[in-house]
Amino acid sequence: MAPLSTLERIRQERQKQWLTELRERVGHVGARCLADGVGIQQVLLFGSRARGDYDGLSDTDLIAIGITQQDADLVADALAAAGLGDDLIALSQDAWKRKSSSSNPIWRATSAEALTLYKPPPAGLA
Repeated sequence: MAPLSTLERIRQERQKQWLTELRERVGHVGARCLADGVGIQQVLLFGSRARGDYDGLSDTDLIAIGITQQDADLVADALAAAGLGDDLIALSQDAWKRKSSSSNPIWRATSAEALTLYKPPPAGLA
């Protein structure tokens, strides 16, 4: 494997820093949702930002997964209110399970590339 160019190293470092900051901000929203009794399961990043092949026109694509669809909608609304994510998809855990294991190539790719930004701590550790 060839060594990375200076520009590629800078790009990777910026992506790493951006992802760290996004995880922190999403974590605050997730903790607030939990404290408010919202059944948040996960927040995922997908698309070019998750793959690392983003450009100056790329947006931030998030999937908010809740125990129920109503929970997912509340999480997506909280993420939007915090200015996180340009494209937000809200799915119940059952809907995400069906989509992520479907034969649809778009959902298969989305599931494969998705990065977990937030997952609540196990019960008793919150």
